[in-house]
Amino acid sequence: MNDPMKPTPWTPPASFASVVPALVQADGWMLDVDGCLVRTSQAGGSGGSAIEGAAELLGWLRRHGKDVVVCTNASQRPVRTYAAHLRAIGLDVADEDMMTAATAAADHIATHHPGARVLVVGDEGLREAVSERGLVLADPRDTDADVVVVGAADSFQSAHLNGACLSIADHGAPLYVSVDTPWFHGGVKRSVASSSAIAMAISAVTGVRAQVCGKPSQAIGEVLRRRLGGAGRRLVVVGDMASIEVQLAHQMGALGVLVMSGGTSMEQLPHLPPAHRPDWVGRDVGELVQQLKAVQA
Repeated sequence: MNDPMKPTPWTPPASFASVVPALVQADGWMLDVDGCLVRTSQAGGSGGSAIEGAAELLGWLRRHGKDVVVCTNASQRPVRTYAAHLRAIGLDVADEDMMTAATAAADHIATHHPGARVLVVGDEGLREAVSERGLVLADPRDTDADVVVVGAADSFQSAHLNGACLSIADHGAPLYVSVDTPWFHGGVKRSVASSSAIAMAISAVTGVRAQVCGKPSQAIGEVLRRRLGGAGRRLVVVGDMASIEVQLAHQMGALGVLVMSGGTSMEQLPHLPPAHRPDWVGRDVGELVQQLKAVQA
């Protein structure tokens, strides 16, 4: 007799096998970093090590002419810093192939608020991304900025929080945040997402909800699709979080690939809502690249 208290083991549906040829034929790929390409306890792959098969997958995609964007929800450091670490641990990722929640936020704000004075509550990665898009960096103590955007940092000054709250409450500045997920997962252990915590505090004071620019928001989806060639391109999104990368894939009309090397557990798979259900699941990117090679052969 089956034990009703014992969870039913998850088995991949037969349809997964038919998805791999579509993955092989796809034009563009977005690859997550933390828990997918890199096992780490710090956002952006910092201090981590490459997951088995990560370098091989990148090599396979390059050899077959695929457009690739390596995307992290980290926002604290500049793109070049994250990309340099990935290269140092053996992953072929150029600066121009890298994207962060900070660059996505800057792209989105530049598109929707051209020429705005932006108050950045965060670190150099977000400040630099905003400045590079031709936006004006407001003094962190200003109380009349046009836009407020929050990213990750090791510390936040009360004067900056005051300026952000007054810009929003008294001058109607919109509030953006890199991510709104409470926890960061990198395949080692979880830690609080500081940008999310600070944005929630600002929202509690001002009553204004932050608009998310990182994964899995529509904002980053629009930026990613442009980076990967625009409408009509067949895309794949690979990540370790069903609630982030797989959801993003569905929003973009892409194939969602879930790897079990990070923030999603096998026990969660049978209970995922439709928006979080992957098109293909594997142990890690090593298993994914072996499947790609087998189908191609």
